[in-house]
Amino acid sequence: MDNIFSRTNGASISSGDSRKHHVLIIGAGITGLILAQALKKHGIEFTVFERDPTSSTRGRGWGLTIHWSLDTFTSLLPQHIVDKLPETYVNQEASKRGENGNFLFFDLRSGEARWKVPPSKRIRVSREKLRALLLEGLDVQWFKSFTAVTTSTTAITAHFADSTTATGTLVIGADGSRSRVRSTLFSHTPDLGRNKQLPIRLLGATVVYPSNLALKLRALDPFFFQGGDPQSNTFMYFSFLDTPSNNARSENSDTYELQIILSWPYRKGYMGREEPLDVPAMGKEKVALMKKMAEGWAEPFQEMVMNMPEDTDPKAIVLEDFLPKERMWDNMEGRITLIGDAAHAMTMYRGEGANHGITDISLLLDKTLPTIQTSSATSLQESATPIALQDAVNAYEQEMIQRGAPAVLTSRRACLDAHDYERITDQSPLVSRRVMVTKE
Repeated sequence: MDNIFSRTNGASISSGDSRKHHVLIIGAGITGLILAQALKKHGIEFTVFERDPTSSTRGRGWGLTIHWSLDTFTSLLPQHIVDKLPETYVNQEASKRGENGNFLFFDLRSGEARWKVPPSKRIRVSREKLRALLLEGLDVQWFKSFTAVTTSTTAITAHFADSTTATGTLVIGADGSRSRVRSTLFSHTPDLGRNKQLPIRLLGATVVYPSNLALKLRALDPFFFQGGDPQSNTFMYFSFLDTPSNNARSENSDTYELQIILSWPYRKGYMGREEPLDVPAMGKEKVALMKKMAEGWAEPFQEMVMNMPEDTDPKAIVLEDFLPKERMWDNMEGRITLIGDAAHAMTMYRGEGANHGITDISLLLDKTLPTIQTSSATSLQESATPIALQDAVNAYEQEMIQRGAPAVLTSRRACLDAHDYERITDQSPLVSRRVMVTKE
């Protein structure tokens, strides 16, 4: 079922084989693109829509860790994509040597390594490079801002801000933590569909450092580490984004690109202030604040922050999550559903968001593919496909929420523990092993 968009009269035309299902994916982030590649692998027709004008609109992004969903991740992708995955690794040399990283948690004042997250099979990738790889062979419809859906007996139509529409049999919201598809599902009860903002503030920066400094950090871990300040309750996260062997900086290739994140509790008393400390407005003020936070830290943590160039423009991220509940929204008889952050937005303090998104895709396909592939041989109007698809989507949502809801709460706890140093123990989800947990 091909979708032809008219930009002149607001109409759209759907043509093609009416016997076949056509999936409309809203969102061309990592989760939406993995889903698209998986559907392509199974021969299911689909179209991807993204509200951004181009793939580079949002900048380069940071790193991403795929751990307990790694086997599922590779099983979803075509082999030629799997073969190219090493090109997306942030530290290709370390990965080739079989280094897996230790994911240490440091006391930033003493420099002591207090915790080591139990090891697991994992890869650390550049989000930008992974997205570019996942875009291979896909024809994304860019600059398509989703606004609403309408349904008929056997189909669903997505509406976009440019007055175009697209009709298919299933709409999947993969459009991130502030999902417009989710908002549509909660149009009559908008408060239930909104994220919960946490009392934390965060600044993250991408910087390029020379080898003499970067190698001090490399000596601690080839991929990433984290730490806390027991005096101020400031949290720090560090990650490599590339190395001299895989960067494109021709004029200064002997450098490393790094990701530095500092976050702090938004409450009275932080750093001796009477009022909670919010994110400054200007870039220089943000850099100055990050450096102020690092005063008194052990090396190389203090040096890492103090060497940030003055023209660095740290990015502020609002920390929020969305806790799904069973039968919380109407999936319109199985014609529309959510995956990834759209379904269960969670903070990054356990690094599990992408892993749950990958698991969502696998579960969704497991539930819906038998229905979609079987009914492709029969006219949708003559088959029982709508009922079968509704049962499949209902089953997907039930299992997804039973897994995703506890993960949201666990990540929330990890986030709050990260900014209350005395609460961090061996049992804290901030430093405990990364495994998939489901509700009993």
